[in-house]
Amino acid sequence: MIARLLLILLAGCYSFPTMGRARIVERRHLELWAAPSALVVATPGGDGQEAGASVRPLVDAGARYGLSDHFELDAHLSTFGIAAGSRIQLVRSADPEAGLDLLVAPAFAFTFMNKPALELPLVAGWNLRGRHQLVASARIVYQQHWGVDGVSGPVHFAYAGGSLGFVWQLWEHVALVPEIAILTELWAQPGFTSELPNALGMQGGIGVLWDH
Repeated sequence: MIARLLLILLAGCYSFPTMGRARIVERRHLELWAAPSALVVATPGGDGQEAGASVRPLVDAGARYGLSDHFELDAHLSTFGIAAGSRIQLVRSADPEAGLDLLVAPAFAFTFMNKPALELPLVAGWNLRGRHQLVASARIVYQQHWGVDGVSGPVHFAYAGGSLGFVWQLWEHVALVPEIAILTELWAQPGFTSELPNALGMQGGIGVLWDH
């Protein structure tokens, strides 16, 4: 059993940035983004174990393409894996400098080398003058871990988390996005654990957004 736990603890992490607006890009427009960041896994201690934290640098980059005013394709690559899906606009303010935008972003993610996942973020954004936007999200994630020694099928996990960011529009096509995101283990298959049992994963970074 100890060997099984170590395999999971030493495997790659799931990357969970939002890095974008809660407003999908215009029809037939392309948005590219990149974000250097750091992942911190903090453990509070207790039960005879000391509190601590591990820090890992990572880089995420992605692309979004608008198919309509309410639907876009979304994909991103990170140090830990890849993800692809869609973003669906539920609420879209008539004024990009005022009001609320709301979308969902169902996606499939794959963490190298053997962790497929389904994720469902809900992203809300408050539009501000100058095309800035304050963005908050909540997400749930279902993840499988294949190839665990002695287990014929996958081991199952569920996570929950969220993020808070700000889209700072610098020029017409370029924006900066400072963001912090959190994630924690919601459930693990009995007898197994992830990197986040009784711990909090925090991912912070500054993204650069370019749309055309």
